[in-house]
Amino acid sequence: MAEALRRVLSAGRAARPGEDGTAGPPLLLLGSPLPELLQLLASAHEAPGPVPSLLLLDGLEEYLAEDSGAQEAAYLAALLLDTAAYFSHRLGASGSCGLVVALETQKERDGDAPHLTLLQRYFPAQCWLQPDALGLGQQHCVQASLERGKLSPRMEWSVTFLPNGEMKITPQPTQASKPGPD
Repeated sequence: MAEALRRVLSAGRAARPGEDGTAGPPLLLLGSPLPELLQLLASAHEAPGPVPSLLLLDGLEEYLAEDSGAQEAAYLAALLLDTAAYFSHRLGASGSCGLVVALETQKERDGDAPHLTLLQRYFPAQCWLQPDALGLGQQHCVQASLERGKLSPRMEWSVTFLPNGEMKITPQPTQASKPGPD
């Protein structure tokens, strides 16, 4: 996924130079050890160049797997939110800096998610992707669910990738009591 994201985002870099306070290219945070990532985020306000329009961290589970405890997970989440808020403030009326954090939860891998509850406190909006979760037997079907927090209704879609490359998105009925993926 990281290489595909780099290709897509580098195309956006050429299209949006981000000069003079306008939103610049997304900042892709990948492949650094946890101490380097923390240092990068803590010093991001000092970096020259355009203000990023998006902070994208893929593979949060890799950083949490580095023997980090709840305190380190909370610190990383808070630093990500603070950095995005700082960049949004710098952009002012011209836009805001989004934040997308992707992770494969331990719960998805072996039935336990030690930091998931803590992360849900920092990131209340969550998008869950489950391959063929609808049991349609289709190899290229994904169920997408979006929860914006406990007070908002859960939204769900079936995303099917057709042989011709077309993507078909179908809204699904929601079940109010249905929790996130097990």
